[in-house]
Amino acid sequence: MTQQIHLNRQQMINQGSFYTPNHVVELVYQLLESYLRNFRLDKRKTQNLHHLTLLDSSCGYGSFLINPPNLQLKFHQKIGCDIDKNALQKAQELLESDDFHNLTLLHQNTLCGLIRKDLNIKDNDTLIIIGNPPYNDKTSIVRQKIKNDRESCITDSIPLTQNLNTSFAIDSSLKHRDIGVSFLRSFDRLEANIICVLHPLSYLIKESNFKALKSFAKNYILRDSIIISSQVFCPKSSGFFPIIIALYERNTQGMDYELIKNYTFRTLEGRGFCLNDFDFIAHYIDKYPNKKRVPISQKKAMFYTLRDINALRRSKTFITKENANAVYVTPEKYSLYCYVDVLKQIISHIPYYLGNCDVMIDYERFKKLESHFIKASESKILVPQIVGYFKDLLGEHYED
Repeated sequence: MTQQIHLNRQQMINQGSFYTPNHVVELVYQLLESYLRNFRLDKRKTQNLHHLTLLDSSCGYGSFLINPPNLQLKFHQKIGCDIDKNALQKAQELLESDDFHNLTLLHQNTLCGLIRKDLNIKDNDTLIIIGNPPYNDKTSIVRQKIKNDRESCITDSIPLTQNLNTSFAIDSSLKHRDIGVSFLRSFDRLEANIICVLHPLSYLIKESNFKALKSFAKNYILRDSIIISSQVFCPKSSGFFPIIIALYERNTQGMDYELIKNYTFRTLEGRGFCLNDFDFIAHYIDKYPNKKRVPISQKKAMFYTLRDINALRRSKTFITKENANAVYVTPEKYSLYCYVDVLKQIISHIPYYLGNCDVMIDYERFKKLESHFIKASESKILVPQIVGYFKDLLGEHYED
């Protein structure tokens, strides 16, 4: 990887622009090459691989446009696009040192009005999209600045930042609070045959995020993947989240959330997990403010809004002052909220790749230890039975 030098850290965060280490690029190509090898050997595949075209629609410095060592794949053409002209200029300098006669770099906003013809890609070409598209949501500084202005991109171009010599706009059918979801939707618009990209694991394992993929989920199926930690991009960060290198195949059947729940996700560390391996706390308590349903007379305590494990790492549990994020805890549910509070005490033993999951629970075993969880929450002292419970619950995923 050539380290990016033209954006400061805040600009990188706001634009979702993180440049990809070489070993991650190699992992992407390994998944892609393995898939294509098996594709060619599968006699059930009736379609041909015609004129392999490689596209990175947010190419940055062009890391994914350089073939890793020993790669056997041959591409008819390679195309790199980015809205950041400075990044493209750097990519041009870096790639000029190699003989890339079939490479085209375009200063292009790939989220607005783009079709295959605009990129000189024929309808019968096999389009492979690769890369590490930006991901960030409208709570960032840039998103806050432009979110009210970009309701329609058909006629308006909105400056992304003052230092970028380009414009930023998103088609109404692609836009989402997280720009990474917009990119996935754009891949469907281009009717990519194969996609192998990095994106937050939360896009798949959180049901609300999965539904936001819309036509992408209807037209693609997850064929292979590997999970890595965001630590490779932000080693000095105080918290890491799981990123999936996901290989998707265009497929008339698509995928639904049941497929995701039953899918075994593999990690770079050699572990694997399936959502259906666990039961989750959302089946038993309110995770979000419930004041409209729970009268104040039934309130025994208050708990901070509960999202996922990574959010729990950062947030409070029981709270004493009313606020917009308060969840009313009834006497009947008090022990379950104590359970979450106790889990926070052992949260350092939960690996990064489960960080976007809901809080796990073995409800039957919890009921047997219910009084222990209440005492542990109130005293902040973990007895051996509690520690043993979590070790059994997480199994190989419990980190010492």
